[in-house]
Amino acid sequence: MKMRTTLILAIGFVSLLCLTTPQKATGQTTPVSENKTSSVKQDLEKRFREYADALTKRDLATLDQIWTDDYVFINPRGELVTKSQRLSNLKAGATEFQAISPKSEKMEVHGNVALDVGTVTLEGTKYGGKESSGSRVR
Repeated sequence: MKMRTTLILAIGFVSLLCLTTPQKATGQTTPVSENKTSSVKQDLEKRFREYADALTKRDLATLDQIWTDDYVFINPRGELVTKSQRLSNLKAGATEFQAISPKSEKMEVHGNVALDVGTVTLEGTKYGGKESSGSRVR
């Protein structure tokens, strides 16, 4: 029986989207319609699926495009990992994912920023060569 480790990560999956929502002179954003929110949610789900697919396939070129140069990640051991280190870990096989299943719990759209909070279940996951499957907050 494989040991399943559950680690809760405080990851704010924030996506900046090019939404054309006019701003008032006070700097407040105009509320986004329910239809627009639904469209944004679908776009976020699609983008997360692309991200999850790139991780499971170890598609380094796609991940290199997704992650900014100043990207940092806190691994299950609480260590801060840079983009370069994370790509190297994936390339070497030290980090591996067999399946990634997201579940959105709450999404808010504020002007051209969307905040998606949910959980993600990782299966067949290794960090630093050690089993690390389980559920996490995304």
